[in-house]
Amino acid sequence: MVQKESSFEANLERLKKIVDGLESGDIPLKESMNKFKEGTEIINQCYKELEEAELKVETLVKKDRIFVKEPFKSYRDSL
Repeated sequence: MVQKESSFEANLERLKKIVDGLESGDIPLKESMNKFKEGTEIINQCYKELEEAELKVETLVKKDRIFVKEPFKSYRDSL
């Protein structure tokens, strides 16, 4: 289960271990399904943390020789 107190980096490390285990093919099907579910929960938590971070980030843009703060534009904004 995803621990909300875990850091983003710790969640990524846990996700990597889950993926490695699933890719090895050595895990029984039922355990694989549980690991897959845990992995999707971790991914959702990481996306949530990234979105929250994007809201906090501002960029400085030079306009008419002065710098102006603007909200961060993610790659999704350009899609």
